[in-house]
Amino acid sequence: MNKIIQKIRIIPKLEIKNNHLIKGVKFEGLRKIGDPVLFAKKYYDEGADQINIIDIVASLYDRDNLFEIVDKITNNIFIPINVGGGIKNIEDIKKLLNVGADRIIINSEALRNINFIKELKNIFGDQFISISIEAKKINNNYYCMMDHGRENSNIKLKDWIIELNKLNVGEVIVNSIDNDGMENGFEDDLISEVHDKINCPIVISGGASKVEDFYEAIKNYKIDGLCLSSALHFGKIKINEIKKYLLEKEITVNFK
Repeated sequence: MNKIIQKIRIIPKLEIKNNHLIKGVKFEGLRKIGDPVLFAKKYYDEGADQINIIDIVASLYDRDNLFEIVDKITNNIFIPINVGGGIKNIEDIKKLLNVGADRIIINSEALRNINFIKELKNIFGDQFISISIEAKKINNNYYCMMDHGRENSNIKLKDWIIELNKLNVGEVIVNSIDNDGMENGFEDDLISEVHDKINCPIVISGGASKVEDFYEAIKNYKIDGLCLSSALHFGKIKINEIKKYLLEKEITVNFK
């Protein structure tokens, strides 16, 4: 087992469509869960280390209601709020900063135009940017998907990692489309593919349903954070339960 020195972050992911918190399986079959503002406060009270908010349709329809949601969420929450979905220009980022976002999450626009990452780095610095990867296995190769898994960029995951390493981005979030909402544990093959190749902090997302899943994901790999949604939204697990279990396994976490 690798010696884990850094604190492992436990990160709820809130996927937003219009004004609703939603959840699907493998990025499809979306269903309404409730008010994202109320869920964010609940997860904050349970001990979340940060919250990732993704507007899953903004990149398609240029919606801007996300700004109002983020503004409401950040009024009563005092942990990092990272926001993504449909971010295509500097103006979008300035608006999100003005309503309380701490870090910006980029996926589709970066894949379409890698110079966008360079532009953001020049303006805001390395640590301000999280690059999200929507990974899907196709013919035994992982590919980077866009627009909440709707479109294949035709860029292989391993090639994209090389490019991101050249740019020294602040963080990479790797989402497993194949495991999303399946609640059968984090995707080991995907973690193996990326954990020792990315030269910045890495967050893994997709598939967790029980406390043991978190320990299994980090005991042999260098991971900085673990993200979850379905199991939290449907009450199958709580953040403080995850952290208590990890502490018992001598894993360093922030615990209230």
